[in-house]
Amino acid sequence: MQTIDLELLKELTGIQNEPCISLYMTTHKVHPASASDSISFKNLYKKTLHYIQEHKLSKHETLLKPLEKLIEDKSFWDNGSHGLAIFISTDDTKIIRLPEEVQEISCVANAFCIKPLFKMYNENQNYYLLALGLDSVKLYTGDKHQIEELEIEGKLPLSMKEALGDQLTDNHFHASVVEGAGLHGYMEKSQEEDIDMDRFFRKIDKGILEHFDIPSKTPLLLAALPEHHTDFVRISKNPNLGPVQIPINPHSLSHSELLKKVQEVMGEALDKRKKELLERQQLATQENLSSTEITDIVRDAIDGKVDVLCIENGKSIKGALDVDNRAIGEDDNLNTDVINELVRTVFNFGGDVVVLDQEEMPTTDGIFTINRY
Repeated sequence: MQTIDLELLKELTGIQNEPCISLYMTTHKVHPASASDSISFKNLYKKTLHYIQEHKLSKHETLLKPLEKLIEDKSFWDNGSHGLAIFISTDDTKIIRLPEEVQEISCVANAFCIKPLFKMYNENQNYYLLALGLDSVKLYTGDKHQIEELEIEGKLPLSMKEALGDQLTDNHFHASVVEGAGLHGYMEKSQEEDIDMDRFFRKIDKGILEHFDIPSKTPLLLAALPEHHTDFVRISKNPNLGPVQIPINPHSLSHSELLKKVQEVMGEALDKRKKELLERQQLATQENLSSTEITDIVRDAIDGKVDVLCIENGKSIKGALDVDNRAIGEDDNLNTDVINELVRTVFNFGGDVVVLDQEEMPTTDGIFTINRY
C-alpha cells in the first residue's frame, strides 16, 4: 500500500493542462465484501465512459479504455484495501490502494483530482519510532496504519551492556583498599548510573544519525520510560526528534499495542495542530490576512499569497480557475472543481492545505485562508 506522502502529492499536482482521469472508490480487504468491488468498479468505469462519450472527449476515452481489463482481473480485486484511487494521464497510469474509505469520484479534466488525498496526508504522517530501554533497543518506521521494525544490528547497540561492554559500571565503587583504612574515592551510585546512561544514549543517538537517513520533515518519536525522556532529549543532536513523545515501557507492549499507542499520541498532536491553526486564523482575521470569501480566495491563490488553505472535507464548487482574469470560470465539458484547483494552486506555490470536518470549521463557508501578506 503506497503512503500518501509529499513526493506523491508533488507528482500528481505537477501534471496539468493535459487530459487526466481520476477515479476513487471504496473497496474491501476480505471476502465476502470484496466480491462486489469489481462490480462497483465496472459501474464507475461505465459512468466515466458515458460522460466522456457524451462530451466527445476522444483523448480521455483513449486513456480510459485500457482500464476495462481490470473489471475481470480477479487477482487484483482479491488483494484489496479500504479504498482505491486511479490516476491516468498520457504518460502514466498510477493505481493506489488507500488505507481509508473514500467517496466515489469520477473526474474527467485536464489535471488530477487530488483533494481527497490531502486529508489522508494530514492525518497519516510518516514517522520513525525509537523504542528505548536499557536492556532492549528497537527502531521502527510507520504511519497511522502500520509499523515496521527495522534491522539495527551492527548499527545501534541492542542494549546498554552491548554499548558499554567492560566499561559498564558493576558496583559503582572506585576505591583501593589499604590495610587499616576504609574505602575511599567513593562515587555515589546514582552518579555512576547517570554517567553510564549518558554514554549509552549518546551511542544510540550517534548511531541513528550515522546509519538512518531520516527525511527532514519526518519526526523521530521516542518511546521510553518517563525518567529516560529528559536525559535522551538533553543529549540528542538529532533534528528530527520532535516534541511528540511516548512515556511508556515500549517493550512491555505487543506490536499492535505499540501501534495503538502511537496512534493515540499522533492523534493528540494532530488535534493540537488544528487548535493552533484556528487560533492563528483568528489573529490573521484581525490583521486582514484571512479570508472566507471564495472570490477573494481565488485571487489570493492565483497571486501566490496563500500560506494555508483550509477546506471542509467533501466540499466542492463547480467551475474552474480563470487565471488570466483571477476569477472563477467554467468549462462545461470537464469535471472541474474550484476547490480542487485551489488546492493544487496553493500547494504548487508552497502553501499548506488542511482538511477539516464540517464540525471543526469555524465558518459556514467551508473554506478559509491564512495569507503570507
